[in-house]
Amino acid sequence: MGIGERLKAERESKNMSLEQVQNVTKIQARYLDAIEQERFNVMPGSFYVRAFIKEYATVLGLNPDELIEEYKKDLPFENKEDVAISRVKSSKKNKATTKTPVIFSFLPSVIVVLLIIGIVVLVWLFRQGYFTGDDADPTPTENEDNTAGESVQVQPTPDTTPSGDEESEGEESSDEEEVEEDEPEVATEISLDSYDNNESYYNLTTTDEDVNLVITTENRNWLEITDESGEKFYEKTFTTDESPLELDVSEVEELYLRFGEPQTINIEINGEELELSDEIQASQPQKAWITIEKQ
Repeated sequence: MGIGERLKAERESKNMSLEQVQNVTKIQARYLDAIEQERFNVMPGSFYVRAFIKEYATVLGLNPDELIEEYKKDLPFENKEDVAISRVKSSKKNKATTKTPVIFSFLPSVIVVLLIIGIVVLVWLFRQGYFTGDDADPTPTENEDNTAGESVQVQPTPDTTPSGDEESEGEESSDEEEVEEDEPEVATEISLDSYDNNESYYNLTTTDEDVNLVITTENRNWLEITDESGEKFYEKTFTTDESPLELDVSEVEELYLRFGEPQTINIEINGEELELSDEIQASQPQKAWITIEKQ
């Protein structure tokens, strides 16, 4: 007997329908039926197969961990999947990324600097008379009236204009201060991909190597936090005395959160708030799956 038949037989022995199980677990009936038929390929991903089976088994009064261990070889836990692709077509992943060589990012600035230097050199050449044909020798000139018998010495006007080299150096230094390579900013973005029947699916992208989860509450909330392998970080009633709860989830690719009293709880990852859907009812417990992608 497979795990699907085991769950179905246990459900029928308790005279429960799939709709009744759905109302308790908040898992859609089509997924419950797929589990009973062992059609795991219709599930969002292997991570959800584990989570849904645990919820189903708990409602039927079975030990979920023992059940998972007993049928481990029949379940697709070892297949590495990208759940985010099956759930949402991310435009960022579908776009072909091309990296521009670093030298091309400097070309506009280099061209501007060369242009400024060229203009300064031209101005300096004009002031030196290279383009006027003025080759007059500033030597003493004789008066047309030979009777004067004296010559007038014409003194050259001192050129107080800074040399072209000095201006060029000044322009270069000022431009070099402006041309600085922009350092990449560390950023984290969280988007709500879908919400249905008290289940939220989020996609988180970050350029930071560290991923920190911080949860605060103004009341008492049942809180469960699990990763993609089923390892539990937290599972009990969360109170204000324990707030804030801080967890390092840098090595996690999928986070599963289950919590009550959504109106009194606040969830942040790397300082970005996890915004809940406007459709959420305050009296209903919530489930959230978060796919974490590092760029």
